[in-house]
Amino acid sequence: MNKHSSDIVIVGGGVIGMGVAYFLSKNTGASITVIDIKKRGNASRASAGGLWPIGESVGLGCGVIFFKTLSKRKRESGDTSVEIARPHQLPDYFMNFCLKSNDMFPELWQELKENSGVDFKLEQTGLKFVMYDEDDMKYATQISDSIPHLSDQLTWLNKEELNDEETYVNQNAIGALSFLRDDQVNPYLLVEAYKEGARRNGVKLIDNAEVIGVEVVANRVVSVKTAKETIPCSLMINSAGAWAGIVGEMVGVSIPTYPIKGQIVLTERLPKILKSCLSTSDCYVAQKDNGEILIGSTTEEMGFNTSPSHTQIKELCQGAAKAVPVLADVNIKRTWAGLRPGTPDEIPVLGPVEGLEGYINACGHFRTGILTSAVTGDIIKSLVMGTEPPVPLEPFLLSRFDEKK
Repeated sequence: MNKHSSDIVIVGGGVIGMGVAYFLSKNTGASITVIDIKKRGNASRASAGGLWPIGESVGLGCGVIFFKTLSKRKRESGDTSVEIARPHQLPDYFMNFCLKSNDMFPELWQELKENSGVDFKLEQTGLKFVMYDEDDMKYATQISDSIPHLSDQLTWLNKEELNDEETYVNQNAIGALSFLRDDQVNPYLLVEAYKEGARRNGVKLIDNAEVIGVEVVANRVVSVKTAKETIPCSLMINSAGAWAGIVGEMVGVSIPTYPIKGQIVLTERLPKILKSCLSTSDCYVAQKDNGEILIGSTTEEMGFNTSPSHTQIKELCQGAAKAVPVLADVNIKRTWAGLRPGTPDEIPVLGPVEGLEGYINACGHFRTGILTSAVTGDIIKSLVMGTEPPVPLEPFLLSRFDEKK
C-alpha cells in the first residue's frame, strides 16, 4: 500500500468537509488531507443554496409543508382525534449559530473570490413566506412574535404590497412575511470555492476514494484507511454527511445521524420573475442567478433511496404553480433527490468525543449545511488551534444524546 502522512484527515468532501478544510488551511500550519467519494444523494449537490438563518430556525424549511398536508388529511378524513404536527422552532442557540454563519458570508464571498477564483454568487434576495389564508397568517404571526429581537429583519407585506414587489406571485395571496437577510448562494460553486481555496492553500484532495477503516490505538485515532492507502494522522474529522454514522462506527462511536430524503425540481431558464426566494405551505421556490427556478422539497425517511417519485414531484410542481402561476407552463429540466444528514433534534453534531483522542465530529447539519458551513469551519479551526469557539460548543456535542438515554 502507498503511504503518506497527514496531520489532519477530513472524511467527506461536501460543503462541510471542504469548508472545514478551507478554514483549517488558513494559518494553522497543519498538513491536511480530504478524502471524498461521490455518492448518489450527496446533500451538497442537491441543495437549494438558501442562506435562511431565520427561516430555517423558525420552521420554514419543510415543516410548514407537512403541517398543511396533515391538516388537509385531517379535514378530509373528519378525524378530530388526530394530533396535527405543527412545524416547530429550533432553540435560540441554533438560531444564533445560523445568524453567526450568515454574518460571515459577505466577507467570505470576497475572500474566496480572491483566494479561489470562484464566485459562489451571493445574492441578497431575502425570503418571503407567502400567506394564502388565516392559518398561514397565524403561523407567520407566531413566528414574528417569537423573535421580537429580530424585528428589524422582518417586514410584513399586505396583499397590495406583495403584488407590487412580486408581480408574478399568486394574486390571491393575502400577504407575506419577509425575512430581509435570508439570502441565497449557488451551492455547487460554494463547494468548489472552498475546495479550490483549500487546494491553493496546500490541502491534499483524494477524490473517488472511500474510507474503509480507521485505526485506533489506546483510544486515539492514528490512521485512516482507503482501499489504496493508509494515511497516518494526528486528527480525523468526520464530515461524511448522511454517512457520518457509518464512519463513526469505524472508531466505535455511535452517531445518531441518518439520511433524510429531499426531492427537487429544476425548471428551464426563465427571465427574471422573482425578486426573492419564496416559502409557502406547499413548497419553496428560488430563482437562481442563471434564470433556472428550483422547487423543493420533501422530507422523507427512506434510507439511502435517492429515486425521485412521481407523486411527490407532482405535488411540488402543483405547489410552485399555485405560488407563481406562470410556472404551470414552463418546462422541467430535471428532478433529483438528495440525502440530508438528519439528527433526532435537527441540530448538528460538532466537536470531540469523550474517551477518544484525535477525533472530531462535523456532521448532522440536516437542511443547513450550506448556511452553517462557514461557522462550522471556524468552530473546528478553533478546536484545532485551542482558541475560544465563535459560539458555545456544548449544545452541539455528541454527549447531549447520552443525557437523554
